[in-house]
Amino acid sequence: MLNDGLTLSLVGMGVVFAVLALLALSIKGISLFDREPSPAPIAETSPAQATEPAESPGKITGQQIAAIVVAMALSEAPTTAIPSSISKGGATAGSWLQSGRMRVLGSGSPTVGKRRN
Repeated sequence: MLNDGLTLSLVGMGVVFAVLALLALSIKGISLFDREPSPAPIAETSPAQATEPAESPGKITGQQIAAIVVAMALSEAPTTAIPSSISKGGATAGSWLQSGRMRVLGSGSPTVGKRRN
């Protein structure tokens, strides 16, 4: 009986492996037919370059200003203050829920989601 079980398992795994190999080969074959031809490179002309605004070295672009603002915002220390809407007992939330929210928001540790024992 053990011999029949091993034979059945080996035949089943062999069939599954063969189907997976056939599937992988068929996907590879279909991907060969699905390729798009690469577009011909477009030569840049002088009128296209003339339409672009000329940047002088002393001017700052809008993208550079946005990058500076984002860098300044990220460099500020994160606030650990609890928002007033949560720290004040809300009418809809119970005291246990408010206490849990205040404890989670005030902890500031990276393991906020882990359970403490």
